[in-house]
Order: sequence, then structure tokens, then C-alpha cells
Amino acid sequence: MRMKQLFYAGVLLLSLTACHGSLEERAAQECKEYTEKKCPTPVVNDTRMDSMVFEASSRTIHYYHTLLDKADNEQVIVAKRSELRKALGDALKADPGTKAYKDAGFNFRYTYHSGKAPSKVLLDETYTEKDY
Repeated sequence: MRMKQLFYAGVLLLSLTACHGSLEERAAQECKEYTEKKCPTPVVNDTRMDSMVFEASSRTIHYYHTLLDKADNEQVIVAKRSELRKALGDALKADPGTKAYKDAGFNFRYTYHSGKAPSKVLLDETYTEKDY
């Protein structure tokens, strides 16, 4: 009887751990689901989020945005780059939704494309563990 209980306990333990994938798998799934359900997002402050992707090779959560109307101005972006980088970093630090990923040392990347010229990247910033 004792062997049977141990067997069932082992099967139960395996089934419970099988339900919980790695943090990397969770990130990939959450990014995929968010993109499918919510992207592109509504435009807020002339910015739209187009997708969110997990890049497993670099453990990076990558956010793709489009800048529209007044925000779609390369000269202003270049002139304000350091302020924009700081604002993005501050927002990342304050975001409780990314805590598990920050605790695990993930990277975060934000890429902003021009709405007028979609292949043009206006801002591309990456944050590593030392940044947050």
C-alpha cells in the first residue's frame, strides 16, 4: 500500500510541475497572447504598441511601437533621446507587471518606428539588469 501511495504522489508531483513551464516559456506565451489579443493598441499620446515578443536567445522582452502625428518627428527624438531613455527606464523600474522578469535578470527592449515611414526606426533602447 505504501508503494502505491508513493507512486501516486510522484505522479501528482510530476503533473503539477508539468503545468508550470519555465519563466522563459511563460514570457513567450504571455507576449504572444498579449499581441494576439490587444495589439495594435489604441493610440495614446501619438503612440501605438504594435507587438510584444520574447526573444529567447537573449532573454529579452521586446516591445514594438509606432509613433504617429506630432510624435513622429526624428529631429525631436534625436534631440530628446537621453530624456526618452530615462523616462522609459523609470517606467520599467516602476512597472510591477515585469517584476518576475526583472528578478530573473531579463532584458527589455523598446523599438519605436515612424508611422510615416514604417521601416524607419526612430528610437531603439535596451535595458539590462544593471539599468533597473
